[in-house]
Amino acid sequence: MHKSKSLRFLFLLVGALLVVGSLPVHAQDGGQVVVKPGEKIKIAVVTDLTNVIPEFGLDIAQAAQTAGVFLNEAGGIKGFEVEMFVEDDRCSGDDATTVANRVASDPKVVAVVGHICSGATISASNVYEEARIPMMSPSATAVEVTSRGLTVINRAAPLDSVQGVYDANYIYKVLGARKLAALHDNDTYGLGLARAVADEFARLGGEVVAFEGIDPEAQDYRPVLTPLVPLAPDVIFFGGYEQQAVLLIPQRNDVGLGDVIFFGPDGIKGEATIRGAGAAAEGVFASFPPELVYEEFDAKYEELFGVKPSDLGPFHYHAADSAGMIFAAIDAVSEIDGEGNLVIDREALIETLRNTKEYEGLTGTLTCAENGDCGATIFAIYVVEDGQFVQVEVPEDLLEMEVE
Repeated sequence: MHKSKSLRFLFLLVGALLVVGSLPVHAQDGGQVVVKPGEKIKIAVVTDLTNVIPEFGLDIAQAAQTAGVFLNEAGGIKGFEVEMFVEDDRCSGDDATTVANRVASDPKVVAVVGHICSGATISASNVYEEARIPMMSPSATAVEVTSRGLTVINRAAPLDSVQGVYDANYIYKVLGARKLAALHDNDTYGLGLARAVADEFARLGGEVVAFEGIDPEAQDYRPVLTPLVPLAPDVIFFGGYEQQAVLLIPQRNDVGLGDVIFFGPDGIKGEATIRGAGAAAEGVFASFPPELVYEEFDAKYEELFGVKPSDLGPFHYHAADSAGMIFAAIDAVSEIDGEGNLVIDREALIETLRNTKEYEGLTGTLTCAENGDCGATIFAIYVVEDGQFVQVEVPEDLLEMEVE
């Protein structure tokens, strides 16, 4: 199911600036960022470039930079261009804290697109909360990301609590599975998703025959998979990322579970999973929002970086929307002073970004909830056929199910 969009990305972005810019702004006491004539508005893009999901991370970085190029080509914000500089947090809480402290130490940094992984985002957000730097994550989907009462953390990503319920209903109702083995990577993201799937599967009447964590640093998962053989699961759901999935998928064949369906979340929906797992990837399922294509955005991305965004990862449009909402909020609160400087009030920016309403983005019309959840929580199911993820038809009653 391939939906092509001919709307110009630039038109969407400028329209969004006008919509958000019309919202009331209530500046509070706090620091300011002053951008002098000739300087650029500094926005950090923090992602994973070298560890767990480097291709997904590179896609996010390049998509955010592409959004910045579109903005700058349209004249920037009140005549000031943006500088989208990239940092690598390696999808690690410790590294994310280090990077966040480095970003926060620069008084010229206005906002952050990122981080990419839920655990890293949680760690970094504590630093940004104290520094009063707003952030918009394109991909951190765990419930805990926005449930801690912080004022600076927002996300354009969909929610694991919805994705897990959706996946479980598809597994039970469409695939007809009655026995589920749930594996997870012991991280915030993977564990939360596996728990959501297992709980909903059991509520529907299915049997969860195993719920096990794996060592994300291991290379041989056959000792974990072998005990599943006598339990005879119909489906193995893995909450985690492609780095482990590319080992689990073929190794399940090695232990005699080749006929068992392998199902994962957005963390495995990438070309790297298919390349890494090889022929064993055929028939693997994954969930992610419905497939969209914005031809002008994709063309600019490929012109800049020499690769199609879909060749790297699934979160490019979420990254573009994360950047776009930040641009719109900056445009709404910034003022030109008597010396021609662009002055951005940090507290006003934090409040305005959190109060984003009806932002017309690439992933949908986005409105931020009080806790910073801004993403459209609509999902689709994909299966690997002939070496690529293909979106499959899903029954209407599944799409319309209510999720509490």
